[in-house]
Amino acid sequence: MNMGLNNNHGKQKNKISIGKILSREDFNSTIFPEEVKAEINQTPYYLLIFISREDSIKISCFPTNTNEIKKILIKLIEFSPDLVKGISTVLNDLGLSKDILHTTGICYELETCFYETYLLGDTLKSKKMSMDLIKEKFLAIEKIVNVSIEDIPIHNE
Repeated sequence: MNMGLNNNHGKQKNKISIGKILSREDFNSTIFPEEVKAEINQTPYYLLIFISREDSIKISCFPTNTNEIKKILIKLIEFSPDLVKGISTVLNDLGLSKDILHTTGICYELETCFYETYLLGDTLKSKKMSMDLIKEKFLAIEKIVNVSIEDIPIHNE
């Protein structure tokens, strides 16, 4: 399965990672070693984030009490301290900074950069915040060219 990151076949890279939510039952039936399972918080759900590189896949695991998780993927022209500060300001202004599970950014080539953040979606749901409003706030920042918001799927759904 091509995760859209490797440029081996001439395809444009358009994301950093893939996210998937596992139930506790699915998590317990995976290949994670027992000592790792014993150390990680027992929660109803686990967010797995897969970051594909040329020769490896990094997997991060985040225990969570909700399966309402969103990924905000922001396409930028370039990274700068002001731009990262602007993104942080928007997340703070929207009251979402406390809901961040994971954030990363990468440039694949000049003017093809991405910043993504995985958020607990409960605040978005409780505030009934419009996805269009969130996109509009990010797009108001100079050098941001596109914003997409995705629901993270639950394994086997």
